[in-house]
Amino acid sequence: MTKLGYRIVTDFYAALADGKLDMNEVLEAYAQQQRFDHGKALPQTPEGLSADQFVLPDNELPLKGAGGSDVLIIDQNLKGIDFQMAKCCQPVYGDDVFGFVTSGGGIKIHRENCPNAPQLRQRFGYRIVRAKWAGKRGSQYPITLRVIGNDDIGIVNNITNIISKEEKVLLRSISIDSHDGLFSGTLTVMLDDTSRLQQIIKKLKTVKGVKNISRS
Repeated sequence: MTKLGYRIVTDFYAALADGKLDMNEVLEAYAQQQRFDHGKALPQTPEGLSADQFVLPDNELPLKGAGGSDVLIIDQNLKGIDFQMAKCCQPVYGDDVFGFVTSGGGIKIHRENCPNAPQLRQRFGYRIVRAKWAGKRGSQYPITLRVIGNDDIGIVNNITNIISKEEKVLLRSISIDSHDGLFSGTLTVMLDDTSRLQQIIKKLKTVKGVKNISRS
């Protein structure tokens, strides 16, 4: 209470009830105080872990589908829930994903192999929501590809030509740097699912001079 600026317990509870305090902020403040009070790591048992240290094992995470359990179903027509695709890992239809409840109450969808996933699970396990895609692909999503290769004449044109010939794939941006006969760059493409992404990557690898293509 003191950490959040409250002196009277009834004022504190009233602020929670009225929505003036974000419950996630309260949990984080409590966890920080617990670590400070103990001066050492808490016992590694579910009963002894603070909220931001507790990570629910994968096989115990709630599901929604059969039996009405809790899983966020990602669908274009989803109503009443504010969710967005995380920019750090750019998930698309078909990726294994999870939801992360932000401090503002919205949900960011991350890939399971997102670079930030381990930290999110370790520090904010109580904010993790299991998620899965609806039964059909929907919108197009931005994907960033990193390309490395020999700086051959026409290689950039060859790359862009392949993308332009792909149905329902749009090249949104391209940035290429060249140095000592090598080039490296990023391509941002718009597409609708992981199967199409794999097709694009496979075709781009056949371009003469391209040494490596990876998804960011």
